[in-house]
Amino acid sequence: MTISADETMIDNDKKQAAVVECRQLTKIYQKLLAGKDTAVCALRNISLSVGEGQIVGLIGPNGAGKSTLLNLIAGLIFPNEGSVAVCGHPARSIEAHRGLGYMPEHPVFLGRYTARAVLRYHGALSGMSKQAISHQTDTLTEKLDMGEYLDRPCTDFSQGMKQRLALAIAMINDPKLLLLDEPSNGLDPIGIIQLRNFLKELRAAGTTIVISSHRLGELEQLTSDYMFMYRGQVVSFADKPSGAHAGRLRIELVSDGKAIAEKLLPPSKVLSATDTKLEVAVGDPREVPDIVIELAKGGARMMDVTLERENIEDVFVRLCNEGT
Repeated sequence: MTISADETMIDNDKKQAAVVECRQLTKIYQKLLAGKDTAVCALRNISLSVGEGQIVGLIGPNGAGKSTLLNLIAGLIFPNEGSVAVCGHPARSIEAHRGLGYMPEHPVFLGRYTARAVLRYHGALSGMSKQAISHQTDTLTEKLDMGEYLDRPCTDFSQGMKQRLALAIAMINDPKLLLLDEPSNGLDPIGIIQLRNFLKELRAAGTTIVISSHRLGELEQLTSDYMFMYRGQVVSFADKPSGAHAGRLRIELVSDGKAIAEKLLPPSKVLSATDTKLEVAVGDPREVPDIVIELAKGGARMMDVTLERENIEDVFVRLCNEGT
């Protein structure tokens, strides 16, 4: 993974070329002729980079700034401060637009046009030839199971079919970067599985994907790389966990749990303690043997020890609580 919250790149394997680079991004929304006290700071001084061939989950509560960040990367709005580069080119440039595809949270289409006509139009906007548009339309129609809807007007489309068409539009120019805002909205279970498999294929082919979604269970099946946003700032990454709560060690004892915890464990590690049960925060699974040995040396009579790792929903709730 190549992703960072500051100027330093974080590499798990080797340094990769950055597909997205944001530097000191700030975005303030203010109504025309309104006073400064009505201004809303949607993003505050964000710097990050995302490497090639990654699926990154962008998570956070409503109003955290996720859609604003995607809109800035897509070049749909201007930042008040800072800069964005896509595939090495400034956002809003022709080169950047040719390298990315964007799927908004609430896609809207002119109802009288067919899906084929809409795809042909967006392909032409991307500078594609008729032959390339036709080939890509056929490919996407098969991948997204849109065949029977391709020549129907968009007024006939369900929400799920609109989502499929919006994804096809985002993919029409075979982009290196794909930005998805709540892509599974309105999809049935089969559609969600098809979407998941399609995104995995894209990642395997080298496409970088940034997904904003509240369906954390779905994200967890796609990636372990996350950016957590809160009140306009990136506050945590999956490989840069907040605090020491990457897991929870549950320990059942014969007795004296509270006294043992006070005697042997740092207060910051103790999540809860009773006479017969302890819950200890664990930042790394390799800590577990040392904790158990220390407790045993201190006289703890343990009957059961269980490590429960945090899933992404646990992280989401914890970080929200930490941010309030």
